[in-house]
Amino acid sequence: RMTERTAESGDDHHAPNDVDGREPREPLEPLLGGQQQQQPAAADARVEHRSFTLWSETRVCLSSGVLVSLSLGWAAIMGVVASLGTFGGAYVLALQLFDDEKSAATAFGITAAASGVVGVPMGGKLADGVLARYIGQDGGGASTSSSGEGVDDSLRHPIAASLMGRVWVLVLLALLAIYPTLAIDGPAPFLALLFVGWTLLFATQTSITLVAMLSVDRSHRPNALAFLTLTSHILGDVPLPVLLGLIKDRMAPSCSVDESGHFSDPEGCAAEESGVRGSLAVAYSWVIWSLLFFWLARRAAKRKIAEGRREEFNPLFSNKEKGVDETEQGN
Repeated sequence: RMTERTAESGDDHHAPNDVDGREPREPLEPLLGGQQQQQPAAADARVEHRSFTLWSETRVCLSSGVLVSLSLGWAAIMGVVASLGTFGGAYVLALQLFDDEKSAATAFGITAAASGVVGVPMGGKLADGVLARYIGQDGGGASTSSSGEGVDDSLRHPIAASLMGRVWVLVLLALLAIYPTLAIDGPAPFLALLFVGWTLLFATQTSITLVAMLSVDRSHRPNALAFLTLTSHILGDVPLPVLLGLIKDRMAPSCSVDESGHFSDPEGCAAEESGVRGSLAVAYSWVIWSLLFFWLARRAAKRKIAEGRREEFNPLFSNKEKGVDETEQGN
């Protein structure tokens, strides 16, 4: 009897529960098995993180013709700006535009600082106008994309080419404003033209930063900015003041500054005004290198645009040829 009751209870345990009308529970194994099958799919959906090394990032920067040319041109500008900032007061005093060193250094420093205060925001406004034209925003909303984050990859090089064209024009206008100072004897027109030229040079800073970021993929942009800054120091504001200082001392040896901070021969320095202007012309002419390299950067950007268009049209032509072949085979 015990055996029969046990069998009957076992049958009742595995039988469906017809009393409350509920369906029998499904076994757990298929559910667990389904979860185990979904785990690899979730693992495959994870984002794959790439490891970046110093050499790989440097290689990416060097492989960008836009970034390399841009960095060389910016190094030329930074070298000249640093040189004039170092010897500007001595130049102005040697040209006898002021009577004492304090007045010369103060006037030159105020002019340089004011040009930076005016030029950088003006350059940012110009860059915002270019971004607004490509992104399709108005002038007020373009500043939200001034970092280039909202720019589509297909627009990177068109925007870079447009910005570099404007940068090239700004540098050319700056040279046209600065060169007449070589023949000016009055302090007011000299500093006024210097202010205009430096303002135009400082106005290129925002566009150059944007082009540096747009010249590489988004994941490499911090290193592109580091490459731009490092190049401007190594080839620009570190060696060029030393070089131009040696040229000034060679062309106007009496105007070299001694340990006391004065000219070694003040009377002889007044007679060597032509040498001072000549060394200043060398400093101005160094900016011409930036015109060359900025032109190369714009050309490299346009070359990238042409390559992108070829890649866009090649699949279309291949699809058309494939369709023609299939039609001929069908006939």
